[in-house]
Amino acid sequence: MKIGALELPNTFALAPMAGLSDVPFRTIAWQLGRPYLVSEMVSSKAELWETGKSRLRRVPVPGATPVAVQIAGTDPQVMAQAAQRHVDEGVEIIDINFGCPAKKVCRKFAGSALLQDLDLVGRIVDAVARAVPVPVTVKTRTGLTTDDDLGVQAGCIAVQNGAQMVVMHGRSRACKFNGSADYTAARALKSLVNVPVMVNGDIDSVAAAQQALAVSGADGVMIGRGALGQPWLFAELAGHPVPDRPGKWQIICTHVESMHSFYGELAGLRIARKHVLAYLQHLGLAAHGKAFLQVNDAHEQLDWLMDISRWDQQSRDAA
Repeated sequence: MKIGALELPNTFALAPMAGLSDVPFRTIAWQLGRPYLVSEMVSSKAELWETGKSRLRRVPVPGATPVAVQIAGTDPQVMAQAAQRHVDEGVEIIDINFGCPAKKVCRKFAGSALLQDLDLVGRIVDAVARAVPVPVTVKTRTGLTTDDDLGVQAGCIAVQNGAQMVVMHGRSRACKFNGSADYTAARALKSLVNVPVMVNGDIDSVAAAQQALAVSGADGVMIGRGALGQPWLFAELAGHPVPDRPGKWQIICTHVESMHSFYGELAGLRIARKHVLAYLQHLGLAAHGKAFLQVNDAHEQLDWLMDISRWDQQSRDAA
């Protein structure tokens, strides 16, 4: 699967998710199955370029290629200038966010709010595509509501203006993350454009990925929340052995250590919580989540994980 002249490592990808698909999580995913990786959403505003959040989101995953960054904004020229700055730092693919349903993004008329103005969607893609020598892609939703096809129209307009791949999340802006994803809009888009289409939403297993591809006719799948707590899904998709139970515990501890190192112990401690809760859920140990949340020291977090992993193994041995 190619985006422009760039060959993707696989036909599956880890979705950009603010506060979740950060460098530590993308690194784990890459090591397990080499999915196509896109950074967390980065604001296009120049005045935010050197903020701590923007700097951390722009850090590339060691060894992962191609390097892709997602940008968000509403002004075509500001977006174009942001894309140029990213490319100057070595970014190989620019992805534009037309899909985020979060209120703080939409009230600035960015993300999925841009589906209200398809002319602006076209002008943003055109400006960015003309500004950089690398492929430009877009991520969108089916529309503003379940009753419109604005996402399909936006995808077509994006391609007409230079986008070289479209990712379609199978929900409307109004749906947010509620209800089941519908992949028929992705199928409609695929029939209308001559670039790769990836389908996104409710993909949390190999079987779900196969079903999404069968329904949508898409070229690949992008996995978001379905990967949380089980990054080894990417190993399974790649045809690699899935880690055994002790191997999963080792991945969890490595992931938590990397969050402490990347963010610093105080922030890493906080950010690790949502990931560990997801891991515990997938391991059938969700009842222990409350106890984990009471741990307020980075070193104690790791000690807690080591203790419960030993308890888990002893319990399984005894059974």
